[in-house]
Amino acid sequence: MEQAVRDGFASLSEFESKSLLASYGIPVCREKLADPFSPAEISRAAREIGYPVVLKANGRKITHKTERGLVYLGIRDEEQLLAAAGDLRSKTDGLDCDGFLVQEMLAAKRELLCGLIRDPAFGPCVAFGLGGITAEVLDDVAFRIAPLTGEEALDMLDDFRGRKILDSFRGEVPVDREALAGLLAGLGRLGDVLGVESVDANPVLIVEGRPVVVDALVTLKPGAGEKAEEENPPVPEELWESLFRPRRLAIVGVSRSLTHPGRLMLESLRGIGYSGEICLVNPEIEEIDGLPVYPSLKDAGAGGPLDLVLVAVGASLVPQVLREAGAAGARWAVVLTSGYSELGTPEGQAKETEILAVARQQNIRLIGPNCIGIYSPGGGVAFFPQQEPGSGIIGGFAQSGSITAFFELLLKERGMYASKLVSIGNALDVGPEELAAYLGEDQETKIIISYLEGVRRPRAFFEALRKVDKPVIVYKAGVSRSGSRAAASHTGALAGSARIWEGMFKQTGVVSVGDLEELVDAAAAFYYLRNKNLAGRRMAVFTSQGGAGVSGADACESFGFELATLSDETQKKLREIMPGAGTSWQNPVDTGFGSIVPKVFRQSLLVVAQDPGVDLVLVVGGAPTFLGRRLFMVEEFAEWLTELAPAIKKPLAAVMNIPLMSRESYNLLYQAGIPVYSSVHRAVRALKHLYDFSIRRQL
Repeated sequence: MEQAVRDGFASLSEFESKSLLASYGIPVCREKLADPFSPAEISRAAREIGYPVVLKANGRKITHKTERGLVYLGIRDEEQLLAAAGDLRSKTDGLDCDGFLVQEMLAAKRELLCGLIRDPAFGPCVAFGLGGITAEVLDDVAFRIAPLTGEEALDMLDDFRGRKILDSFRGEVPVDREALAGLLAGLGRLGDVLGVESVDANPVLIVEGRPVVVDALVTLKPGAGEKAEEENPPVPEELWESLFRPRRLAIVGVSRSLTHPGRLMLESLRGIGYSGEICLVNPEIEEIDGLPVYPSLKDAGAGGPLDLVLVAVGASLVPQVLREAGAAGARWAVVLTSGYSELGTPEGQAKETEILAVARQQNIRLIGPNCIGIYSPGGGVAFFPQQEPGSGIIGGFAQSGSITAFFELLLKERGMYASKLVSIGNALDVGPEELAAYLGEDQETKIIISYLEGVRRPRAFFEALRKVDKPVIVYKAGVSRSGSRAAASHTGALAGSARIWEGMFKQTGVVSVGDLEELVDAAAAFYYLRNKNLAGRRMAVFTSQGGAGVSGADACESFGFELATLSDETQKKLREIMPGAGTSWQNPVDTGFGSIVPKVFRQSLLVVAQDPGVDLVLVVGGAPTFLGRRLFMVEEFAEWLTELAPAIKKPLAAVMNIPLMSRESYNLLYQAGIPVYSSVHRAVRALKHLYDFSIRRQL
């Protein structure tokens, strides 16, 4: 490899590539490299391998051999071999050919692609999918970040659309999954070889169930992979208390204007009931609402060291504020100011570089810039005046200030509350990797949510997520080409490849969602059902609406659940309880007009929930009637289900299709620990996230 780079070659030859793969335990086809001008050597190689054979040109600059007619297949005897060799010599005249490859001819019906790439964000990643000529046409490839554990490599085998090809196929035996996983793990280890830019093993044939690499290309780059991620000093464990429970803080840039970020911070702290000392700083104001305002942090520092400084001044003034904060003993600074790398300009980037350098000099850790602050109800810190002091179990962070605010509002709407929320903005210093690691250990936090556009240190984020044993729900935006451009302008972060992000989430067990609605739906499933035992994927759908039952059946199939088969005993009991007309005793269970009778609803639901073949229950509420306190009897439904909930030990979720009419009923169900959704699709999708996480926990 070193010699090839010194000689100016961008890749190894096929023979050299496969020799390298073989040295890492990757199975390659039997082959020999022969002198193109020695018929005796070519013939001897074929005899040692055994006919039929394949003849190829070999060289560091010879690529796309099939398209150029430099491959001869199915050679059955010496006469054909020497004729092919003569023909190949004429075609390679003038090419940089260093020999002819004589290979065993392998027949196989299944072709796979395995490889290694260096992603600009994540570094070495393993690729796996359908190979041969289908690789580019079907584009069915999955990725994982290297190196791979054996379990991660095995999991990767089921992460492409054509995975059934690994099973028995047209008389072929199933693929040896351990051998194939070993091949992928071997490719992952090649990521440690700095000069390797990429490895393309395509096709990998499945011969008698075992994988064999028959063609490979290793591309080279001087010092490939040498650029490591910038190292970020770890946040000392004891330092987090100063951020989330500051005893003394300052707002620099406070204003009398209610629309100014500094004034917003003051009103937010007042609104949530912050009990510590607040130091206000603005050289142009002497007091606000009777509170003294200091001309500088130096003047405010007489009362002792500061835990936290909220910075709401223009970008040009931030470095000086950070120097004063350091002199005042501040441990943290939340820089609300914008005008940095999110602008996509050299000037904005230079300003970021400057404030990070100053923060390092002053031994201050930064949140932001370009953010709205933190919400820590336990510490009395908020970024909006309406935020409440009640602390919950959901911690989160987001690169968008508005979405950080939406987190708190959307959780509260579902009867859920946050432990800590952080708007990280451009995440110049402390970013997703530090917060994921902290929240993963935080005793108050049981569920982690996040909105991300990009990550400055993606490998560190990957390693942090690997260690988190709690549900982590991430909405990753910026995965499309236009989305990536928008993400760069918003946070100045590297969005990365959508497929590699997807693979990383699967590798770390992250619950990946596509929008805020799905994120909060999933959070509700984890929040309300976290203490329930989800033993399997057999679901019972209980409803009084025929259409909802059909929708439930469709959703179960779409998301990989099974409609539970109710026992004969269960169906017999249902026939005794439910009216005969307009009902169904099979799953989905449709109680029809019987659902307006409390006794029928209660008894039939309990019978279904107690069936041993049912793992979880989805109840679609609302009887088809105008009777009751409201149309569809939504309030009665919520009350009856709330009464029954303690007797149902299995995971239980509800659906009510008209949220505006059902708001009080929703709240009643939340108080009873029942997640409720506005559609069957949303409910089953959220339950699938819960089920997948529980399965990974058991592995």
